[in-house]
Amino acid sequence: MLFKVLLFAAILGSGLFVLGGQQPVQTGVFTAAQAEAGRRSYENTCGRCHTYTLMGRKGAEGELPPVSSLSEADQKFIGNPNRVPPLAGEAFLNRWGMKTVAQLIDRFQITVSDPNFKFKDIDDDTTVNITAYVLQVNGAKAGTQPLTRSTRDIVNSLVK
Repeated sequence: MLFKVLLFAAILGSGLFVLGGQQPVQTGVFTAAQAEAGRRSYENTCGRCHTYTLMGRKGAEGELPPVSSLSEADQKFIGNPNRVPPLAGEAFLNRWGMKTVAQLIDRFQITVSDPNFKFKDIDDDTTVNITAYVLQVNGAKAGTQPLTRSTRDIVNSLVK
């Protein structure tokens, strides 16, 4: 009888240990509507340089849209050899994964505010929506909570 009690306690204890070691499920920090609005804005602004796949430019032939199709200001900002950092994938997460979403939003805001770009209709809400889209492309899930400029979650905690 004592053996059965000890066995039961061991099984129960190991189950609690496994449950205690699991990461809590992260709820979404943006809405699906924000990500969709961000996708549309991204395609009309950032996508022309970072590409529509968000994988950036490596200066390779055949990248779309072609650098030659971009405005003179965009081409000057990109420079030669036409490299633009990715906004998705391993390289992006290596650079931004340990930073907060608020830091990422701030960086996007600095970029879109650059007078060389002359983006039209880019305000704080648009920058936040673009960030939601970038997070979604990197694997983050939408939820019911809207993304804000003060969201302090770590990027990697949302995408893994």
